[in-house]
Amino acid sequence: MYIYFIGALIAYLLGCISPSYIIATAKNKDIREHGSGNLGASNTTILLGWKWGVLVGLIDILKAFLPILMAKLLFPNMIILPYIIAVAAIMGHIFPFYLKFRGGKGTATYFGAMLGLSPLAFVVIGLIFLIVTFATDYIVIGTFTVISLFPIYLFIFASIMVTCIMLVGSLLVAYKHRKNLGKIIRKEEIGLRAAFSGKHKL
Repeated sequence: MYIYFIGALIAYLLGCISPSYIIATAKNKDIREHGSGNLGASNTTILLGWKWGVLVGLIDILKAFLPILMAKLLFPNMIILPYIIAVAAIMGHIFPFYLKFRGGKGTATYFGAMLGLSPLAFVVIGLIFLIVTFATDYIVIGTFTVISLFPIYLFIFASIMVTCIMLVGSLLVAYKHRKNLGKIIRKEEIGLRAAFSGKHKL
């Protein structure tokens, strides 16, 4: 059992690494005080531009992907371990202990977990994410699509156990995005095109 605990702890600590906070701080900005106040790729794009946003997104993906990959390589018979690590990494991203548990919303890290757990699901559901996001102009709608489809995929092709574990990760991401849905209804949410075009002003 100690392997599960150690794996979850390492994944959580890796998830706590916040490239958006580090990069923005290096540029004398507190990303938590601008835009959505979120520590993630979307808000980094709004504040610093799409290049920094892409970099942050890639790092946030790797935070989950790398520990999952290592778990698969080192403990191939421990089927549940990678899923526990996935959820722990997502928790670290959303609730970093050194930032008073005020982190990002977990979308990119969730994608990293999906890539590590099932590359096929990552490709298929990732394409659906892109279609939905660009069709609606809102990342949050694409995100809800992803966190809904991946547990369904696991239920069909894996097991109920891992589905239930990953549902925890999905619910965490959904919880962090709940306010965005209200903003979309009130037409206050920043659209993807506005964010990348630089038309939104802080």
